Amino acid sequence: MGENESSVRSLCQQDKNMAYQKVNADQRAQGHSPYLDNDELQATALELEWDMEKELEEPGFDHFRLDGAVQHHLGNSQSPDLDLEPIQPSSSPKGRFQRLQEDPDYVSHYTRQAPKSNRCSFFQILKVFCTALILFIFGIVMGYYALKKCPSPLTSQERNNPHVYHEILKEIKAENIKQIYRDLLQFPGEDDVDVAMKILVQWSSQGLEDARLVNYSVLLDLPGSSSNTVTLKNSGECFYPSGQQCNRETKTLHNQDLLYSYAAYSAKGTLEAELVDIQYGTTEDLIRIQAITNVTKKIALLKLGQSPLLYKLSLLEDAGFGGVLLYIDPCDLPKTTDLDDKAFMVSLNSGGDPSTPGYASIDGSYRQNRLNLTTLLVQPISAVLAKKLVSLPEDTAQKDSCIPLQLPATGKKVISLNIQSVSTYKTISNVIGYLKGTVFPDRYIIIGSHHNSLNTYGGQEWASSTAIITAFIQALMLKVKRGWRPDRTIVFCSWGGTSFGNIGSYEWAEDLKRVLQRNVVAYISLHNPVRGNSTLHPVASPSLQQLAAENPSFLSEALFPVHTTKTEELDPTFSLHETIAKLTGQVTLQIANEPVLPFNALDIALEVQNSLKGEEVDIPQLLTVASHLRDTAELFQSDEMRPANDPKERAPIRVRMLNDVLQSLEKSFLVHQVPPGLYRNILYRLDERTSQFSVLLKALEQCKLHQSNETIQAALSEVLNSINSAQVYFKAGLDVFETTLAGKK
Repeated sequence: MGENESSVRSLCQQDKNMAYQKVNADQRAQGHSPYLDNDELQATALELEWDMEKELEEPGFDHFRLDGAVQHHLGNSQSPDLDLEPIQPSSSPKGRFQRLQEDPDYVSHYTRQAPKSNRCSFFQILKVFCTALILFIFGIVMGYYALKKCPSPLTSQERNNPHVYHEILKEIKAENIKQIYRDLLQFPGEDDVDVAMKILVQWSSQGLEDARLVNYSVLLDLPGSSSNTVTLKNSGECFYPSGQQCNRETKTLHNQDLLYSYAAYSAKGTLEAELVDIQYGTTEDLIRIQAITNVTKKIALLKLGQSPLLYKLSLLEDAGFGGVLLYIDPCDLPKTTDLDDKAFMVSLNSGGDPSTPGYASIDGSYRQNRLNLTTLLVQPISAVLAKKLVSLPEDTAQKDSCIPLQLPATGKKVISLNIQSVSTYKTISNVIGYLKGTVFPDRYIIIGSHHNSLNTYGGQEWASSTAIITAFIQALMLKVKRGWRPDRTIVFCSWGGTSFGNIGSYEWAEDLKRVLQRNVVAYISLHNPVRGNSTLHPVASPSLQQLAAENPSFLSEALFPVHTTKTEELDPTFSLHETIAKLTGQVTLQIANEPVLPFNALDIALEVQNSLKGEEVDIPQLLTVASHLRDTAELFQSDEMRPANDPKERAPIRVRMLNDVLQSLEKSFLVHQVPPGLYRNILYRLDERTSQFSVLLKALEQCKLHQSNETIQAALSEVLNSINSAQVYFKAGLDVFETTLAGKK
């Protein structure tokens, strides 16, 4: 958490469940950009999913048409689009005269007048000459000023000149970001739609093309009128999630922090059961606990961290637990962070509108009754309350060492867990804006962040990320007004409903699935960009590792209530914001303008080989296929990418073919099903400590739990097929290039 983060994701990742779009037909038409409206894009049927902190999708596009196309109303002379009288060739004065001249029976009765004197002709010629001279001079003057005011379009080489990048990035200034940030927070307490409208006004005022709102009506799980409670049956003491006793300061019952200390989409009701400490909920923890006690319908005391929460909850659900108390051990937090008395919010939604899982939420879509996404009653609690549950004094001196919390082995703790929340449909809004490219306008680089609808929850990082994007837009549009444009289209997005499971991004992606599958080059995320004032840790997908390094953290799954001035305390001069904005801008400009996409084919092959290291997955077939993949990737990179990067050897048609291959490099590694909380792209690791394929690690854990090797065999087959598919893909690309080159010779 004590780090700044800007992430670049290759759009071959991605998957998640998405939401219901509840808008009228005319509103829906306004929610799409004409830059995505192209009939040829309907042909693709690939599966794209993404991770907008995980992943993207959508249905067909029958309502799309070519951008700027004129609709002709055949058989209707009263066209509403053209206020012109229909002119037939037979009634044209010129046409009728020409046909009469060709008629042999035609006799002209036209008589010429006698010619005027030579003197008249001289003055007439002089008059025409003077008029022409004046018009010529006037034209030169007008042309001069027109060229001065409207410079000619830049060539592709000028557009991707590093000097141009520098000119754009130098316009990004800390004071501008700070002012934008404060403007966004000027009216606190607004709902999602109001915040989105404010962002739309900001982006439009900078001159961004086709900026608009895209609304969806989605199922949200909101807190009830009073806070959830945890009661110790031994002593009868009742506590709120923060650790505060229920009978103290009852006026805080409606405090936002208390109400929003809950797990969205948890099961609801009351459960009285024994508390079982399972630490981090690893496979080893579960095997140990199940060996000494029956866990059916009991309540697990679970630490957040080490692996995705949704994955751990799925294991607890399978084991038969009835409830979960979730907390963060103080030993897992930086020493400078004091969150002991803070409860937090988590979402149990893997992505999108829960009522429309796996398909786009458009008018007419069937809504499923999925108010709860788990059978477990899940409640986040503070470290203070966790200490009370394990009978550890709050003022325990830890000095230089930190002792992890653990429930004593002796004595049973029985608690009563009461969880109440309300499921309701609400409108969330995305803000989408386009800066159209000139060379490859049908290739998109998406820059995304989110705007918060939970007031103080999660802090004000949404305003930080939005201010960074807005400042970048401002710098870009200054250059656009002088005649510059990127080669590829840049799409700016601010997502709604992020706190409930990235709902806005998933719904938009599912709604535009077919276009995005074929046309998106990369996704650049600015979610929560400033988390501290120490080091910058960018995260990138394997093919873009030259631009960043990986470093995910599962503690960020918790959304803590943060004071509104927290961001300005972390970065009072907004110099960190400026640095992240310029880094984001540099990466975006490279991907949007470089003739050859800055994706590295060999990095993927190396990533595959590194992920197969270890004794647990020493399978000869996998190692053999991975070796072939590396050989082909090396050949592809040396024979195709190297000459394409040399302007003297570069051929436009080959560059386009090469970029199409590079753009789809990682799609071979998408699998259909993975455990909850894991990426569908098997190349993405769980964290920086694990190098193996996460699907193989989780399959091994399942084998240990269920004493069966079926899951590991299925996972090995998925990995083998993915690597082989990538090998075939690279080889096919090489064959195409060889054929094209031979044909030219």
